[in-house]
Amino acid sequence: EVPVPRPGPDEILIHVVSSSLNPLEYKLADLNFHRRTPPVILGFDLAGVVVAKGELVREFSIGDEVMAMADLNRDGGWAVGNSGGYALAREFLTARKPRSLAFRDAAAIPMCFLSAFAALYRHVRAGDTIYIPGGAGGVAHLSVQMAARTLGAAAVFSSGSTAQSMGLARSSGAQQVFNYKQDDIAAEIGGLTNGRGVDIVYDTTYNETSFANTARMVREGGTWIVLGVGPGKTTRTQETESPVDSILNSHNARHVNVNILRYFSEPTTLDAGEQAFLQSGLKLALDWEAKGLVRPHIGEVIGSSVEEINSGLQNMKAGRSPIGKTAVILDTRR
Repeated sequence: EVPVPRPGPDEILIHVVSSSLNPLEYKLADLNFHRRTPPVILGFDLAGVVVAKGELVREFSIGDEVMAMADLNRDGGWAVGNSGGYALAREFLTARKPRSLAFRDAAAIPMCFLSAFAALYRHVRAGDTIYIPGGAGGVAHLSVQMAARTLGAAAVFSSGSTAQSMGLARSSGAQQVFNYKQDDIAAEIGGLTNGRGVDIVYDTTYNETSFANTARMVREGGTWIVLGVGPGKTTRTQETESPVDSILNSHNARHVNVNILRYFSEPTTLDAGEQAFLQSGLKLALDWEAKGLVRPHIGEVIGSSVEEINSGLQNMKAGRSPIGKTAVILDTRR
């Protein structure tokens, strides 16, 4: 048991009703919690009610229903007991939740949406062709929706390995969904683009083989975007040699890394401009959700016991997670 934290000047204390699982949580555990001293409470996606706020907070009041992403250098929202937990969020990483949006669904949005938003919003141009492998993943299915329905992509291609995963990618807006266990995706994309390749790849798979394969699908002068620390570092503890940059250099393509953790491990990158960018992302997430443009798919709902969360994280790490997002219900009274 730990004491309920007090909000700093620009922080909001949230009574957490719901959360969700993200790969970053088990990766942080594998990395000894980013050099923090246990006990460390994870759970960075939050939806709940404001119960206290710092003196500099202007946009929110006590009792507001909100969604937020907890600061990765602080404790998250997971708690045992079926009556909710408490977590802090900075004001720029908080957005007011509309009453029409369930806490469960709101808590599936922040981290995955911001990972999609940071990757695509500044890079996709109307008319672009985009390949997003693994389009049923937590980040990927939101990325497919965002590219296809809000950013004006001319064509979005994706992939999966089961009827269910391919179906979610297709229903999210992908015009063509390949079976990565059976199809020669590079050849298929070459045919669909007249041998040119796609303008943008956003690879969220965290897999070295996928990285090399998708890098070859980018057109001359295109952009290859990766979620996380990227090629050669997928083990997190040991770097390996990766061919990705030489592949991209051979046709003058850009390599862009999207790493939400970096904002907190390197605080100087989180300047006022980046704070405003992330805040605008959360507000757009709610606007697009209300319009039915970008919505999280909830593949599983679990309770907040240690056993349920550990099982969910282990399944995610082993690649056995349900498609879409796993929601965590902390306060069963709502």
